Amino acid sequence: MVKKFKARLISGGIAFLLGTVIVTGVVGNYFVNYALVPQYGGQERKVKDPKQENEGLARRKKEEKEARDRWLTAVKEQTEEVNISSKEGLRLAGHAYRQTSPTHDWMIVVHGYQSSEEESQILAQHFYQAGYHVLTYSQRGCGKSEGDYIGMGLLEKEDLKRWTQWVIDQDADSRVIYHGTSMGGATVLLASGEQLPDQVKAIVSDCSYTSIWAIFASELKARFSLPSFPVLDMARTVGRFRAGYDIKDGDVEQAVSQSQLPIFFLHTKEDTFVPVEMAQSLYQAKTGGQKDLFIYETGKHAEAKYHPDYYEKIQSFIEKYQAK
Repeated sequence: MVKKFKARLISGGIAFLLGTVIVTGVVGNYFVNYALVPQYGGQERKVKDPKQENEGLARRKKEEKEARDRWLTAVKEQTEEVNISSKEGLRLAGHAYRQTSPTHDWMIVVHGYQSSEEESQILAQHFYQAGYHVLTYSQRGCGKSEGDYIGMGLLEKEDLKRWTQWVIDQDADSRVIYHGTSMGGATVLLASGEQLPDQVKAIVSDCSYTSIWAIFASELKARFSLPSFPVLDMARTVGRFRAGYDIKDGDVEQAVSQSQLPIFFLHTKEDTFVPVEMAQSLYQAKTGGQKDLFIYETGKHAEAKYHPDYYEKIQSFIEKYQAK
């Protein structure tokens, strides 16, 4: 009787473990594919009861894209196609836009989740007109850059450091500013917590999240009405095997708390992807070095750049802390 009970207990335990492994595999793989595989579907999300788009911002958005296209044509002779390799050997593609007059000022513009350098070029035209050499590139797995998985800023910060070294190789006396939007913001902020070259002078972060885990938990609730446990734990397990990193490691707040560089945080109140509270948390987390925070009343996710005074505020911040 006892032997039969033990046998059933063991069999039940094995069945439970096997079931857990299968469920973890199925659920974990689905969410890894959805969130970390480029163009799989994670870039698509309908917001419930969205507010009507501000007419002024909508017009500005259209004008900015048209201006970008004209600018790219105008600076064709000053444009250099650049390719570097990630530490894993991935080919990363970008462009450098050089000033015709000598300067050591560089702006590296980092785009967001499942976007490409085309989005960065909207910002690049303004920084170029302000006198910077500008470097834009497609993050791994985006545009013409290679990569099977999105690193949510954790892997991309290592790529950013390589792009920075490329700039320094061109100009040892360069003064480099990072600008990142959304996941690009997380990328530059995660890099800020590490030992960066002296040439890096300041960081501008537009609508970054506080951690990979936090943004996934927020999106899991918004998109699927699901709690983070146990879904994210399953995705975490599968992600470590497939994507090669732990989504628990992408703690942007922790990185910011270790940074001594001047950081300007920007956000919009109407952002429904990255809650504006995350910008406030990041600002509070930074206890060393200079910092500023500005929150626009209007504009959805990554739309702060369409406000007319956006670039003026950034330039004022840079000049205020003598980063240029």
